[in-house]
Amino acid sequence: MLTLKNIILYSICLVLLCANSIAASVSNNNNTQAQPSYLLQKIAQAPTLSPVLPPYKNQWLELFEQPGNSQFYYLANKAGQIYQLEQDSPQGTSLLLDLSQVLPKQAIINLSAFTLHPHFSERDQAGFSTFYTAHVEKKLNDNTVKRLHESSISTTLKFDAVITEWKLNITKEVDLTNKREVIRIAIPSFENGIKQLSFNPYSKSWHDNFSQLYISLSQSPSLKEYPLYSGVILRINPTSTTTNNYSVPHSNPYYANAQIEKTLYLLGAGQIQQFIWPERNSSQLLISHQYQVNDTLMQWLSYSDGGEDWRKQAPNVFSYQDRTPLSANNLLVYRGQNAPLLRNKLLLLTQDEQHWQLNSLGTEAPPQTNTEHNNKLKNKGSSLSPVTPSLPSPKIEWQLTQQALLTSQLSLYRDNRGELLFFNEDSGAIYQLFQQDEILSSKDPQQSTFSAITFIFVIILCLLTGYIFYQVKIQHKSAKSLVRKRFSSLELTEDKLALNLFRRHNHEPEKVITLASIKQCQLLLGDLVITTINTTLGHGFTEQQELDIREIFHTEQIDKMVDGKVRRISLVLNTRAKDSHIICLYLRKGSDRITKNSYFEVVDEAIDWCWLIAEYINSGHTGTRILKPKISALEIAQSEHKSHDDTPLHTQAAIIRPATHPTANVEKIEHLPTETHSATQNKIDNPLNTKIAAIKVETDLVNAIEKLGKLQQQGFLSVDEFSQAKAKLLENLNKTE
Repeated sequence: MLTLKNIILYSICLVLLCANSIAASVSNNNNTQAQPSYLLQKIAQAPTLSPVLPPYKNQWLELFEQPGNSQFYYLANKAGQIYQLEQDSPQGTSLLLDLSQVLPKQAIINLSAFTLHPHFSERDQAGFSTFYTAHVEKKLNDNTVKRLHESSISTTLKFDAVITEWKLNITKEVDLTNKREVIRIAIPSFENGIKQLSFNPYSKSWHDNFSQLYISLSQSPSLKEYPLYSGVILRINPTSTTTNNYSVPHSNPYYANAQIEKTLYLLGAGQIQQFIWPERNSSQLLISHQYQVNDTLMQWLSYSDGGEDWRKQAPNVFSYQDRTPLSANNLLVYRGQNAPLLRNKLLLLTQDEQHWQLNSLGTEAPPQTNTEHNNKLKNKGSSLSPVTPSLPSPKIEWQLTQQALLTSQLSLYRDNRGELLFFNEDSGAIYQLFQQDEILSSKDPQQSTFSAITFIFVIILCLLTGYIFYQVKIQHKSAKSLVRKRFSSLELTEDKLALNLFRRHNHEPEKVITLASIKQCQLLLGDLVITTINTTLGHGFTEQQELDIREIFHTEQIDKMVDGKVRRISLVLNTRAKDSHIICLYLRKGSDRITKNSYFEVVDEAIDWCWLIAEYINSGHTGTRILKPKISALEIAQSEHKSHDDTPLHTQAAIIRPATHPTANVEKIEHLPTETHSATQNKIDNPLNTKIAAIKVETDLVNAIEKLGKLQQQGFLSVDEFSQAKAKLLENLNKTE
């Protein structure tokens, strides 16, 4: 037993070892860093796009997780179709809205943007169940319709970019009677439509800028000298007023400028692919756009506070420049929990000749161009060619070499919890990212060096922690404590539609979960997952799986239990509500069995639950159970190493000793449990029961040999008598086979 003195000595040694390790790390300059490992889990499947659609319509557009319900997603394509997808259930896909069916025939050319109101899931709030779409249509032959345009343009603009507000009714279907046009913008061609609609995700209802809609409009090369068509972001409040279908925030940078349309927030950005809010507490935008300086067209990631005019002066603040153009939906800041090494990083999805890769950009203050030099060039009347600072190269966080991501069209999204979603647009598969190994990067050598005061403090802290850990944690983590913390048994309800979960020694269920709510069931031996049953392909249950499971449990059972060794069998039930319930069916520590039922009883019970749950949640991939095997009370006793425990040792030795009772001994040894199982085995034709019987034979042989060893150690059998008895056991086993 550990004493306080031993704990203190151990803590001092531990501190010294840690200090030595830190010093060694510092001397090596921390040059090595382990690479994290990421994995993908498929969560949804998009429907197949129609092959007869023209290329400009046959593309996916936006993906959103439904606010307030993590089981559903909204997915829109350029053909004007908005789908609702159910997680892990392709059959749950339904068409929410088809613009080609609800707008005038031949009016819509393509859907170009889609977003949800920030109060979409907030009942009794303005914006509840409200979403917005932007589409391109041919110009209406109605001069009374209000259109946003540049009055100084003399050429005819033949198309309109239209933003429409839609609402869902109480049955979660689109209420066509509440369809409302928000704004209509005149554009020269359908390629120059609205590319993105977004609300600031960090703006709260008590902020002045809450529910302001940001709109990106593509540049028209032939009209780029006009502000509205130079590549702009507009900002409006989409709520209707008594005089207009929308209002303009007074804080817009050009609100009081008579020369520029007051809805504009930024102009002269060129071809805008995407914009995001990189900081939680800032209205600053980060814009991914193709911007031309002189004759060079480059891909930029530029920061904007609003009010910039980049028609003649290039962005002063940016974090990325490259000749390779980017597409939309490849830029975001990760705020989730599944991948700690990526948290709060600005992520950029790019593609080389073979694979996609996930890059991160520096979070330090963005570099600036030489503004004084640029102003001199501007004053001389020359085209501005900014001095580009030396930008740090993007850091490669992950090479996406998985077969699931080998595609020409890959988009990056995040769900309502900030977790990363990858959308393979070619296959329609949607994946969530998880970090498999949480490997922390090594620290800077200067930060890893301990001062004398810090070192003394660490020693004292470790001494106290060591003592508290021993007094509280180690004693608290006893075997019985583990059983008390978890459920110990389960049973079907009377209607056979739910499961009652019981705590140890309780006769009333503490938790009731319906079978319909179970999403996944796992059978564990210790911390090892033996089998997984869920709703996905190939995760049902079959007789072959039962055979494999019984083989694993058999191998574990014949392994000798020593003092301190723990043997545990558990069921883990995960529900669609993201809850996890652990039922500890069997627990044995050394020679002390904590739970009531024997080992093989629990194995049979656990396998019965696997069959039941698999048949309910994945019947399509679950086989037919031909025969349900059972074990006898004698076999249960033998599996628990209790055979002959009540017989006096000298009597057991007299039965086994070959020299003293050669005739009787042969009879007794031949009637050891090995023969009993052999006889039983000959009566069983089912392959599953044959396998189980063979397992019992091997188990009983191990038990018998272990008993002989104990008799020899205690002096009841000589070495020769032990050898003869063991040889006879093996001979009988060969005969039964």
